[in-house]
Amino acid sequence: MDFFVFFNVAILSFLIGFLVKLVDFIEDDLKSIKKNVFLKKISLPLGILYGLLISLVLIIWPLLFPLAVGTILGEVIAKKIDRRAHFIALFMLFLVYVFLTLCGALNIGLNFYFVTLLFIFFIASLLDELADKYSEKFSSKNILISFFSFRPFLELTAFAVSLFLNEWIIWITIFSFDLAYVLFTKFFPKLFIKRI
Repeated sequence: MDFFVFFNVAILSFLIGFLVKLVDFIEDDLKSIKKNVFLKKISLPLGILYGLLISLVLIIWPLLFPLAVGTILGEVIAKKIDRRAHFIALFMLFLVYVFLTLCGALNIGLNFYFVTLLFIFFIASLLDELADKYSEKFSSKNILISFFSFRPFLELTAFAVSLFLNEWIIWITIFSFDLAYVLFTKFFPKLFIKRI
């Protein structure tokens, strides 16, 4: 794959990560702030937008289906998808997939490769959520607990799978998504809360 492909995947994944975290921020962190009417109103459209963007990424690069579906399943099982905007995003993703499959424009197929990778990413996603839950109960001064709080399993698994398959688009996708998520968490809430 050439640089242009990696760049496009990285940009789209970064944007999706940013939008997912923005929806989290609106739905979870702004409950106590009264001046958030506009942001609350855009929460659902943002969910639709990031659902469509995930669909676009998966249509253009079907190799990423196991990563996306496995990760989403892990989040669902861990009960981390618990807001309307996230459900709407998943619904949009499902609608696009069903529509394109029925039209014959998309044929992913559940072969051994797909199911194996999906299961691997599902387990990694679930481990991340369990580790995060575990790390919240204990002191962050412990190195292992701090490591768990970064949700490393999916990232490391994607890196290992990319190395094994020589398909670096998989790792670039999750790395870019996580980078946006982490940067948003670190900087955006502080900037936003200062302005209101």
